[in-house]
Amino acid sequence: MGLDWPPAWLLGLPTAVVYGSLAFFTTILHNVFLLYYVDTFVSVYKINKVSFWVGETVFLLWNSFNDPLFGWLSDRRFLSSQPRSGAGLSSRDVVLTRVRALGWHGPLLALSFLAFWVPWAPAGLQFLLCLCLYDGFLTLVDLHHHALLADLALSAHDRTHLNFYCSLFSAAGAMSVFASYAFWNKEDFSSFRAFCVVLAAGSGLGFLGATQLLKRRIEATRKDRGCPGLVMDGGVCEEEPLVGGEEAGSITLGQYLRQLAHHQNFLWFVGMDLVQVFHCHFNSNFFPLFLEHLLSDHISLSTGSFLLGHDLFQQPPVTSVGSVQPWPEPPAPAPVQAPTLRQGCFYLLVLVPIICALLQLFTWSQFTLHGRRLRMVKAQRQNLAQIHTLNIKMV
Repeated sequence: MGLDWPPAWLLGLPTAVVYGSLAFFTTILHNVFLLYYVDTFVSVYKINKVSFWVGETVFLLWNSFNDPLFGWLSDRRFLSSQPRSGAGLSSRDVVLTRVRALGWHGPLLALSFLAFWVPWAPAGLQFLLCLCLYDGFLTLVDLHHHALLADLALSAHDRTHLNFYCSLFSAAGAMSVFASYAFWNKEDFSSFRAFCVVLAAGSGLGFLGATQLLKRRIEATRKDRGCPGLVMDGGVCEEEPLVGGEEAGSITLGQYLRQLAHHQNFLWFVGMDLVQVFHCHFNSNFFPLFLEHLLSDHISLSTGSFLLGHDLFQQPPVTSVGSVQPWPEPPAPAPVQAPTLRQGCFYLLVLVPIICALLQLFTWSQFTLHGRRLRMVKAQRQNLAQIHTLNIKMV
């Protein structure tokens, strides 16, 4: 007797839960990556400073370039340089394509995550390749996952419902950081490697299972010619052609970039997103510094370690005589300089968020695809979907 997959009880899960679980399988990896990858290469693999900053610089350039590149590569079959014709892809075909892509890229993201924790090349080369591979697959997963939100739900209520489950599962995925504290040990890395293998296996299998569930449910709508619990307001049930298909010329990368450059809303949104990403990285990178210089004399060692997830507030490791530190520790500041350092940290902590908030407020004020105009665009999509659904029922 064969074993059916997915089992019947999984097939009964709401689509919002399945969609949200994809955020969980990403978060359990990404939070551990953010917390440990620098410490691993600096303290365990002993990467030198030049290789580290070369890798970070290349990673910064790659991270900036791969978003539009992967956007074009993943959507070029949906893009057309000619007006729509009747032989295009339906929104259901687009969703199936995205779900299949997640089924591939999710497990590959898990494999690229594993590549950080086992030395397989010179530290500098491994650092560069691992960062670029991981960020590439993470971009692809985020791209298709977020694009699915617009395809699975049209109304603000349904999108809020899907986003709620994404936030819920992301919060649950953050627990991997607290679990990692029990396994992290620079001197004996084997237990942490085993922990990362478990995380990667769970994430990869989770992506495979979740995408299979979504694929089954979307394909069922084609057979039923309806939307049995998949989405509201037409979303994926719509069979309206979205692109010109074979009759229209496919768009090139240059045309794609020029089209994006002519969309003012896109440029303003990118500017706002750039400020937000900078602010998030600023918080992540400077939080240990702020905690050490502003609160270290007001909180206990255990509280500081808990807030950081580590070992900044733990006792410094004892090094043997003659051991070489890859990054020499800077000399401790003189007591007279301490108030100046603390004051500088305080100004950074206060002024940077204020400046970022003002820049985002200004940028968002220039963005016009919201409010009445956004409601009009959504209403047009919903009307098209409802008209097409009525036509199907009449046939």
